[in-house]
Amino acid sequence: MLYRNVQQFAVGHTCSAVWDEPVDETVHQVRTSWFPEATVHVVSAEGDIEFRTDDARLSLGASWLASEDSDSLFAGLTSFVDAYTNWISRMECAVGAMPDQHVEQAQLHMDRCRTAEQRMRAGIALLETSSEVLTAFRLANAALALQYSWRIDPQPPELVWRPFQLGFALLCLESIASPDSSDRETMDLLWFPTGGGKTEAYLLLTAFTIFLRRLRAAGNPTGAGVTTFMRYTLRLLTIQQFERAAALICACEMVRLGKVRLEKVSLPAHFASDLPISLGLWVGEGATPNTVAQADQVLGTDAESSPAQLRSCPCCHEVLDWKISADKSRVEVRCLTKSCDVGKELALLPIWTVDEDVYRERPTLLIGTVDKYAQITRNQRTGCLFGIGTPAAAPELVIQDELHLISGPLGSLAGLYETAVDELCRSEAGVRAKVIGSTATIRRAEDQIKALFDRQSFQFPPPGLDHTNSGFAIEDRDVPGRRYMGISTVGRSAKFTQQAVAASLLQAATDQTLAADNRDAYWTLVNYFNSLRELGGALVLMRDDVARSIRDYAARRPGEVERDAGMQIELTSRVRSSDIPKYLKNLERAWNDPDHVDIVLASNMISVGMDVSRLGLMVVNGQPKTIAEYIQATSRVGRSQRAPGLVITLFNAAKSRDRSRYETFASWHRSLYRDVEATSVTPFAPRARDRALHAPFVAMVRHMVDGMADPGAIEHHQQEVEALLATVIARIDRVDPVEAEAARGQLNSFLDKWFDRQGLKDYWQDYGDALLTSAEAAAERGNKARFAGQTPTPNSLRSVEASAAYVLLAGRSARGARP
Repeated sequence: MLYRNVQQFAVGHTCSAVWDEPVDETVHQVRTSWFPEATVHVVSAEGDIEFRTDDARLSLGASWLASEDSDSLFAGLTSFVDAYTNWISRMECAVGAMPDQHVEQAQLHMDRCRTAEQRMRAGIALLETSSEVLTAFRLANAALALQYSWRIDPQPPELVWRPFQLGFALLCLESIASPDSSDRETMDLLWFPTGGGKTEAYLLLTAFTIFLRRLRAAGNPTGAGVTTFMRYTLRLLTIQQFERAAALICACEMVRLGKVRLEKVSLPAHFASDLPISLGLWVGEGATPNTVAQADQVLGTDAESSPAQLRSCPCCHEVLDWKISADKSRVEVRCLTKSCDVGKELALLPIWTVDEDVYRERPTLLIGTVDKYAQITRNQRTGCLFGIGTPAAAPELVIQDELHLISGPLGSLAGLYETAVDELCRSEAGVRAKVIGSTATIRRAEDQIKALFDRQSFQFPPPGLDHTNSGFAIEDRDVPGRRYMGISTVGRSAKFTQQAVAASLLQAATDQTLAADNRDAYWTLVNYFNSLRELGGALVLMRDDVARSIRDYAARRPGEVERDAGMQIELTSRVRSSDIPKYLKNLERAWNDPDHVDIVLASNMISVGMDVSRLGLMVVNGQPKTIAEYIQATSRVGRSQRAPGLVITLFNAAKSRDRSRYETFASWHRSLYRDVEATSVTPFAPRARDRALHAPFVAMVRHMVDGMADPGAIEHHQQEVEALLATVIARIDRVDPVEAEAARGQLNSFLDKWFDRQGLKDYWQDYGDALLTSAEAAAERGNKARFAGQTPTPNSLRSVEASAAYVLLAGRSARGARP
């Protein structure tokens, strides 16, 4: 229904078919083209015209929300929601004029919009009736306004919320603040195109949750500990979002200490003596050390694993000082710039990146990769992150960014482990944590959310009657959109086409008629590849063939200077974690900076997390496997309004999928999001169960049953253990009832084996007798295992199958003897 006005009028054969914009569902000319073009128009976050009135816009300023008197604040927020109500009324009037086959679906969309309106009004009502909620809301806005002021050349000068950001905050407010809310069990999913500002929306909710918890604790230790989990899937995304979160947490800490002027809020006395509001990074050992001793060895070196994941101060942007404390007990970070507000007011930045520090400090906001949650089964110390064994309450908010990436084997295993995470996050009153998420490319989200989180879902903003206008997001045809162009390799090899296009684009950026801003936008060429194998071949191609073609093109154009495009970087999984921040910083350098980047060779690592506004030029080498990947990858360019993005897609004529996309280039680019594929998540399917069904169960037992510090004590806790087993089965029955009985049999079999192994001292040993062993160690040992009773358990969530390293020895025959 949303794309009913986007029609396909022709399909090419070996070529592409193009046509002008239809008038009254009719086109007057269809043409063939070897170089099809399409414009994907910008989605404006300014929203519908209803949000552009003075009354509606009044409440969008973060500083205004933090400092305005209560009556004016409530009136402004009400006017904001009234604007959405007016938009809904307009759309409801249009439903009757729609074709009969669309009326039922259209009315369903309007019902969802009304639900969103009611929930936003419930959030305002809670602000009016609860002084704690209002204070937390004001403090959160003050912190975000302060963080925004630290940006380099912020535009606009002060933080002004986009309508969808404030709308999402109001929508979630009541279900976060009220444990008994009917929407507490609903996962609220923020859907908005890439680059729209989803991160800022859930950072506001993060700050709100942090301050509300501290206010309600009234100085008691229950307010300390991890308040919010923020989870990602890729290193690039995790590290870049960690930098944003560091600015937020430093701003929150400045607010807590009373270093920010607050006109309408009196900070409670206990805030000054509360534990610091802090940030933790919880990722794999390949990125950050597990212990302070390991960190001591690598600090100041070029090691891949380093605690110094934040290079510059969030406030003054100068280089930070990372050191081991005098007593060798922790890794400390400081800003030594004397003129920096954060450096002056915070003796230590409240940031922890080493696992040992994270377990001791229990940071208020904990950012991690989904992979790391496999440690809850293996490591007893992870329990403290959920408030277990500490006076702190359990985490109250879980944020899953880029939800569409939690799919396939990773999604299936993540869904299994979520069984334990969900229970560990329950409060003493039995209330589950609030879960919110975000994505720009997803389909059938309700099925994925049910499988992963055992929750109903609500997408915000709900869709309207047309894909061009959801009230909070509207297609803007007045601003130049991202331009896509397709080129087929028919008649030439893929490598020749690739180097010819790259060389032409690189040399074209030297055109003296280009304005400085435009030159900068198109100076750095981002090359996207679907596999590391294809990317590897391009490394030599860019150095040799492209350089030679640039020389030829420059010679053909009188007065043009040959470009030296030798500065290239790679952004793939092969890049060391410690190098990623440096590469991202170099990408921000303008074309005339000596350290600028000419060429980026990238894999799908850049699809999420690379937010460099100056980039405007990309070549996609072959159609990605999914439309979601195509949208995410190409959205990395053209994010600034200074110059529209240009994306050249090279279609391999020898591949049927590439040919099909080339021949229908115009039609599917007019409706990109319509073709986004549904993701597959099956956490309780047989193969996933075989791999790790027991793992979340063991995690629940060791963390939630008092006295189960070692697995041999199970004979004394049979009743509690069986109750937890029933909890796991109940979840499976809700999510995938077909698999519930088989899962019950597997868990009972595992539990019987556990009871038979009474007296065990360890839960996990790779090369000793224990309840569990890593699947990787078990695969390496094969049938030579000394301790046959151990259950192989994943140490990573990336694959359903175990893996093992191997080494080829020269001069050995197949049987191991020398020939």
